[in-house]
Amino acid sequence: MDNKVPDIVELQRKVALYRNEDAFKSLFLFFYPSLTNFAYSITKSEESAEEVYSDVMLKLWEMNDSLYGIHNLKSYLYRAIKNASLNYLEKYHKLDYVNLDSISIEILPLHDNENEILANEFSRFTRIAIHSLPAKCQLVYKLIKEEGLSYKDVSEILHISVNTVEGHMVTALKKLQKALSIFLQPAKN
Repeated sequence: MDNKVPDIVELQRKVALYRNEDAFKSLFLFFYPSLTNFAYSITKSEESAEEVYSDVMLKLWEMNDSLYGIHNLKSYLYRAIKNASLNYLEKYHKLDYVNLDSISIEILPLHDNENEILANEFSRFTRIAIHSLPAKCQLVYKLIKEEGLSYKDVSEILHISVNTVEGHMVTALKKLQKALSIFLQPAKN
């Protein structure tokens, strides 16, 4: 299995300027896990999350050469998924709004390294600790630490200030440090 991270900008260029279907397929498959997980955290339905993702990616394909004008495709796609998920809920579930505090993130199991029992335990405790964070802290933490988005990108996606993003990260990191303190203590000989 090839775990190599593709050159997103190059794939974006090929799709925008040359309508390259292989490049689009690579983008589609690369973003699928994280963006459907993000859509699921809002819609609470795997089927809906996949439908939202497919719709957003179809619109991306239909952008033609204007796609090349997007400077940060990852951030753009997160905003598009958030908006499409909220629109989906409003359309099909007749909800007026979704409070971001009510969104919970499903933490997918990490790939375990069977040779390292301690690493497995740390990983398990980390997932539990992240899952126990308040919903908004969990969402901000996931977008920054697991998806690699910047504070500014998260601020734009969630429509909150950068200071609020920082506050959520400080809270999340303090709670994680406390929860994982057993692993963070120096070894005693």
